[in-house]
Amino acid sequence: MELELPKRLYAEGLEPQVKKINNCCRMELIRDLKKAISAEYNDVKIDPVFKHIMAIAENKLKFSGKLVDSFLCKQLTTSKMHEKWFVFARTPLRFSLQEYHAVTGLKVSRESSSDVVTWKNDGGFWSNLLRTGDKITLKLIRKVHLKEVHKWTRIDRMRLVYLCVIMGVVMGRDEKVNIPDMYIKLVIDLDKLRKFHWSLHSYDFLLSSIEKARKKLGK
Repeated sequence: MELELPKRLYAEGLEPQVKKINNCCRMELIRDLKKAISAEYNDVKIDPVFKHIMAIAENKLKFSGKLVDSFLCKQLTTSKMHEKWFVFARTPLRFSLQEYHAVTGLKVSRESSSDVVTWKNDGGFWSNLLRTGDKITLKLIRKVHLKEVHKWTRIDRMRLVYLCVIMGVVMGRDEKVNIPDMYIKLVIDLDKLRKFHWSLHSYDFLLSSIEKARKKLGK
């Protein structure tokens, strides 16, 4: 006897049609970093905090448009906070924090002692950016700062790689979006960066983005 599945958000055959999928994941920027500052890139590559993410970039893995379409249009009605179900090729699939962690290898647990507000001014590029209140985007990094990074300190070049991985791959943000100060403060203190709950943080952001996109489809 087959188990009865939860109801679909949209009845079969009445799903909204996805005309275009915006891919904000910036794998090409990561490869540009590898060419421009290979030593710092390799340091970040072997750091366990984003080791799995860097492997995805190294192996040039790409997302499936059909899978994204199923996630948006063929969701099942569920109530758990960190869990989504959808139908793909007539098969129910779960996408929970557990599966997300298995693929990304990102830290799940939240440490109460993790302070992401304070930061130490070391006089470098990123400290000066925070001190002056200036903003920076991945687009600005790609078009301007990537040509100037060899004038920076080695640690600031490493921080650049970490930030591009966070914004361009882990969070998948548009290249024109300002990089949040919180992320800059985290890369200034690598110990805090490694303790941060990247899996939970990025998974929640991903589900929120999916929900926003799904609601737009339903209009």
